[in-house]
Amino acid sequence: MGLQATAFAKRAVGAASRHLDRPELLAAVDAGARSAEQEAIAIRAVLASTLRSDATYVDVGANRGQILRDAVRVAPRGRHVAFEPIPELAAELAGSFPGVDCRQTAVGAGAGVAEFCHFTRMDGWSGLRRSPEVSDERGHPRYISVTVSTLEAELAGLRPSVIKIDVEGAELAAFEGGRAVLAEARPVVIFEHVSEAAALYGATSEGVWDLLSELGYRIFSVTGEGPFTRSEFARGAPGGSVVNWLATPAQSTSS
Repeated sequence: MGLQATAFAKRAVGAASRHLDRPELLAAVDAGARSAEQEAIAIRAVLASTLRSDATYVDVGANRGQILRDAVRVAPRGRHVAFEPIPELAAELAGSFPGVDCRQTAVGAGAGVAEFCHFTRMDGWSGLRRSPEVSDERGHPRYISVTVSTLEAELAGLRPSVIKIDVEGAELAAFEGGRAVLAEARPVVIFEHVSEAAALYGATSEGVWDLLSELGYRIFSVTGEGPFTRSEFARGAPGGSVVNWLATPAQSTSS
């Protein structure tokens, strides 16, 4: 009875937190929600401390602009680019952020056209590979064709200060298509990475670490723990609760 009461309380608080747009309410009673809220606060702190008012921010997998909104607030005079392949969400972004260059495009290692799984009831889980964790009943999937491009092609002539990548496991491909951007512009990178999701693309945590290390980046959790060695990143942060990570470039020795 005690467990049932606890579960009911979490559901009730979760419903209230969503209705009131107060995620901290659910975070008070649920450890997973608490970790997610801590990461969201940390991401806002990274944006506030990294973006100048005229800096360029790039959002790959912008969804409904949850993080984009904070970037625009911090850097109101910057040139911002948002990528979102789901047509309805891309249109919503363009309407909500008229000053942002919103592109209905997926980002990967090369250019082309690909099948994309859009979970119409859980769009945050959508991707170029279908997540096995979402059933038809929960997600109501539909499959659409999307344009895929690379960061190198899309960001020609831009020097972003921060790039956020949330592509449900396809982050290694996004990095591969953005090598030149990372090497030349040296942006701070906020990225989501869960090893099980990356495995859907044949990628590993070690592969992500190797590519970023090759380009002179160190990896931290977005809340500040680290830097993580290759084996530590492959194992995941202590507790296995980290979803969002921070890659920072080594300081240049040239003036």
